[in-house]
Amino acid sequence: MVPVDFKEASFIQGKLIRIAKKKMEILVDDEETGEPAIATLRLADDVTVDLDAVGEEVKAVIADGKVARITVLAPNSAARPGKVST
Repeated sequence: MVPVDFKEASFIQGKLIRIAKKKMEILVDDEETGEPAIATLRLADDVTVDLDAVGEEVKAVIADGKVARITVLAPNSAARPGKVST
C-alpha cells in the first residue's frame, strides 16, 4: 500500500454506473432535491477500478479533486448464481 499524503478529503457514495478514460460516473442522490443525479469524477493517475464494481454500491475518496480510492460497499448477491436471498 502506498502512503497518501493529503490534508483534506471528501467522500461520495452511490452506484457506480460507468468507467471511461480516467473518469467514472456514480449515481447519487442530489443533496438539495433528493432526486437521482449522475456525478462525473476524474480518477487519480494510480487508481485502478475493477470492472466487476460497475453496478455496485461504492464509496469513493476524493482528494485534490480526483478519486484517490474506491471501495465496493455491498456486493450485488442477485447477480451471482448460487446465492440465495432469504
